[in-house]
Amino acid sequence: MINLQDTYNQALKVYLNVVEDIRFGRQLYLVPVEICSGQICRFQDECNDILTMLINVQDKNPYMYAHPVNVAFLSLVIGKWLGLSDSMLKDLVCASLMHDIGKSKIKDSLLNKSEALTLEEAERMKTHPVIGYKILNNINAFNPRVLKGILFHHERMNGTGYPLHVKGDMINIISRIIAIADTYDAITSTKAYSAKKTPLKAIEEIKESNPELLDSYICSLFVSKMSEYFVGREVLLNNEQVGIIITINPDDLSKPVIGIEDKQYNLSEKEELEVIEIH
Repeated sequence: MINLQDTYNQALKVYLNVVEDIRFGRQLYLVPVEICSGQICRFQDECNDILTMLINVQDKNPYMYAHPVNVAFLSLVIGKWLGLSDSMLKDLVCASLMHDIGKSKIKDSLLNKSEALTLEEAERMKTHPVIGYKILNNINAFNPRVLKGILFHHERMNGTGYPLHVKGDMINIISRIIAIADTYDAITSTKAYSAKKTPLKAIEEIKESNPELLDSYICSLFVSKMSEYFVGREVLLNNEQVGIIITINPDDLSKPVIGIEDKQYNLSEKEELEVIEIH
């Protein structure tokens, strides 16, 4: 059986192949996506290893291709924490891997634009869930659960999302999970239009986000589990010192208690110090 890193690399290739098939107008062959989703699910009991891998591979591949793969692995972890069935986990991973496939119909110049988007450009970007849904639905590629996950991943609980402004129970569990994984990976990745932030900053932003936007229960679980994972991780501070996370401050997530040699430092009491990298 191929290992976790090899599976990640294979998922990158599978996704890139689908993007190129769409862009060059070739007939879509999506069996590899199904196979790859199943292979990713084999690692459902290795959540900590997945999270460590995602930290290690951050920014090592182009965002457009790495982001869907990162979201697929992180969604698997969240789904496992939620206790989803094996069949639901596979659908979740499949939808996550394909959630941004509609962007393959949007020009790279727009996807990689570093300046603020015009209103027209922003509206064009918002079409990608519908584009992806239509591409896959037209060839009966996946079951309705997967297709809805792709279509609704930018919907929000209060109906302010897009493209259909659905809300609450109309948003399926797959879309709710992808929304959180998508948000986390976007915050922690370097993009043309914004610099990346640390994973601690990301979970802090998710915790402090409007509870009417993302599923509050899944957000709470995600922040709690990620906080547990970060304890014991090595960090680099902005003064170039290296330490270990001893505890996470629940009221100040990006300012943990750090151990350096035989001393402990509560960063919430030291405004001048902050974590800039987690390893």
